[in-house]
Amino acid sequence: MLDSLYEKALEKKDELNDRLEIDFENITIDPSKFWVNRPIKECKSNITISGGDGSRNWKEYLGFVVYAINAECLVYNGESLQKIECCDIDVINPYKYVKNRLETYMSIYEIKSSLKALKTFNVDLTLFDGSLLGKLIRPSPMENTLPELIKNEIKFKYLKSVEESLEKNSEIEITSPNLFNLMEDFGENWVDSVIYLESLENLLSLRYLLNETKNIVGISKTSTRTDYFDKIPDIAVFDRYSKKQGYSKPLYLEVSKSIVKRIFPVYDSFFKDLTFTIFYARFEDFKNVMKFELPYRASEEEIIKILEQLKGICADGYPYLLKKAHNDVVVRNRDIDAISRIMGFSKHDLKTGREML
Repeated sequence: MLDSLYEKALEKKDELNDRLEIDFENITIDPSKFWVNRPIKECKSNITISGGDGSRNWKEYLGFVVYAINAECLVYNGESLQKIECCDIDVINPYKYVKNRLETYMSIYEIKSSLKALKTFNVDLTLFDGSLLGKLIRPSPMENTLPELIKNEIKFKYLKSVEESLEKNSEIEITSPNLFNLMEDFGENWVDSVIYLESLENLLSLRYLLNETKNIVGISKTSTRTDYFDKIPDIAVFDRYSKKQGYSKPLYLEVSKSIVKRIFPVYDSFFKDLTFTIFYARFEDFKNVMKFELPYRASEEEIIKILEQLKGICADGYPYLLKKAHNDVVVRNRDIDAISRIMGFSKHDLKTGREML
């Protein structure tokens, strides 16, 4: 079968490349209107920068899922490198919306570790690997599934416990799953109710961090957004247009007008009042373009200052703190297999359902 696919690739090679070339040629807006070719200087400022990342992986058995999550926030003050880290191993049973839930868990750990770093080390600039907007755009699958009456009851009974855990900020943990047994009275909506509460905890954590500081930078290596151009992702257009150091002129996206149309289940007015500054930049010639998000309206001068502050901690055109955090936390398939063996799951005739493949 693979031979047939290879033959098809040769057959369609020219057609697909021509189609991609035509797409770029048909861009209606000139990229030069937005991109500034400019060497980014290295700024020797005495600021403390943190950068974090998270990872998750899981293994499905016939009756449950075992998962592992890592998150790390590195802090650099110009002289030494400090670390805030957290991790967890647990099972989900019954397993429902596993990928979505673990993405939520990882996000909570990333936010809470950054929050702890902020308070512990008085961080001036917080870096996130990925999109801050993405954390707001993606609603919980339970938002449109659970009856409004149940959602309101969940908030009334359990939201305070989640908020109190954020106020303490003593130990980095996810509060919602700890309330699982207390929520049995939701009957057939039991599991869905817990999943909904987990999504609320993620939003609450982000709100708490944004309320503490706006000095946050989301940095994405990939993006499908088309805020500057039509059809083709902005990051692809800028990467093709210029190979030099530089940045794009900022765009401002108001959450209430251009990002989210739904009502946020918690702190709706807080999130709707946010304005994000987005732009793209390249730190070194011929290296990758990255997307940047700031949770406030930043001027072009402020953007240049941030880029100059980050230039000094970059390796191969990418902030070293984010690169190291990613390499430190990644949980590979072989890691989750080893964890499963350590947990003794391989000794109890537990099946994944894939043994015959």
